Amino acid sequence: MVTLRFLWSAFWSKAGAVSIRVKILGIVAVCILVSGLASVWYTYRDDSVTLREQLQQRGIAIGTSLATQSRDLILTDNQFALYKLARDTLRADRDMVYVFVLDAADRVLVHTFDNGFPTDLLSKNKSVSGEPYQMQLLESRDGIIQDVAVPVLGGKAGTVRLGMSEATINAAVAVHVRNILWWVALTLVLGLFIAYGLSSILTEPVARLAEAARATGKGDFKWRTPVWAKDEIGALGDAFSEMRDELKLKEEMRVKLLGKVINAQEEERKRIARELHDETSQALTSLIVGLKFIEDSIKDAKLGEKTAELRALAAETLTEVHHLAIALRPKLLDDLGLDAAIKKYAKDYSAKMNMGVDCHISGLDGKRLPSEVEVTVFRIVQEALTNVARHAKATSASVVLRYRDSSLVAIIEDDGQGFDVNTTVTSADENRLGLFGMYERASLIGGKLTVESQAGSGTAVFLEVPLKLSRKS
Repeated sequence: MVTLRFLWSAFWSKAGAVSIRVKILGIVAVCILVSGLASVWYTYRDDSVTLREQLQQRGIAIGTSLATQSRDLILTDNQFALYKLARDTLRADRDMVYVFVLDAADRVLVHTFDNGFPTDLLSKNKSVSGEPYQMQLLESRDGIIQDVAVPVLGGKAGTVRLGMSEATINAAVAVHVRNILWWVALTLVLGLFIAYGLSSILTEPVARLAEAARATGKGDFKWRTPVWAKDEIGALGDAFSEMRDELKLKEEMRVKLLGKVINAQEEERKRIARELHDETSQALTSLIVGLKFIEDSIKDAKLGEKTAELRALAAETLTEVHHLAIALRPKLLDDLGLDAAIKKYAKDYSAKMNMGVDCHISGLDGKRLPSEVEVTVFRIVQEALTNVARHAKATSASVVLRYRDSSLVAIIEDDGQGFDVNTTVTSADENRLGLFGMYERASLIGGKLTVESQAGSGTAVFLEVPLKLSRKS
């Protein structure tokens, strides 16, 4: 049972890997070949048996007739007439290969052999007393010979022997088999041609549905499934169209909701950053000025030292608030655009993380992007560098931003430890949320994000956004 299951599994691992069209063609070919081989076998068997029986009956009839005609010639010792009778009988049947007549003492009276009589025939197929004839199959260089022995006067006068060749039978059977094989080959060609056409009718809509499914899986809902007949495949196409429409509607709702959430998030970041910059920073600045005034006014050295520590702490807090405000919403992003904001962020990131960061930007001089594109690209670059700091254990990173051929390309690379992208994306680890966030942000602006990484070979994040830029007014 285990062996059969293993063999079936091994067979299906091979057969299941081929297309439906190949399976259909294979089934048709196997059916035609099996039926053809069965026809060949039955034809060979039945024709051979029938023709051999006919040859045997003809040999017996000729031998019996020859024994009757030879009786008086043997009794009168007319060997010339007996020889002529034997030769005439041999010429009358194309399947007959020899004729010879024996007397009662098994001496050869006449024979039709041109090269002398083969004496080994005397010991074969001796007639049995009381039997009307005796049949035996003999092997020769030309094939099987049916040797017929018919006694003359019950064997008292002698015996007539003749040999019937089966060569004609074999040739006739071979012709029949060859004709059947030709018909099998013709049927196979026609069958495969018809099967190919039918399989194309069946597989073409399935292939189109598969392409539509792949396109839908990638978020392309413009793909239309072909209109098909009202059969099972047509019902499958209709069901797929309904599913695609529902997914399209849900995806549109999801994108709108996600866009609103991200926009609300950016607005909230902008508001918090503005409050930190305008209110918190001003309050901390006033506090630093006041502490400086107190430090200069008091005479107590210890109190002055404590005041100086508080002023230094306030100054450090102001710096952190300033960095926090920039991280939440860089003012340069709104004032000067994406290129200036990324350059500044890369510089601050390099100083803060003590890591070399190369930043190369080309094609954006004097140009501005739509606000949502600038914010999205900046956040993706920011998230990628944040992941480098958290997980990569890298010593250096690079940021490349260029506009070329009506598309904006951003590449963020590092020389860190890398990771398995597929494993991370399919795992329940919270680290995948950052990747999902980048994918979602890229899809909102019609961009394509690709992450390439392997353990020990670093990570590269590729972002491509198709767009048209306008010069800053």
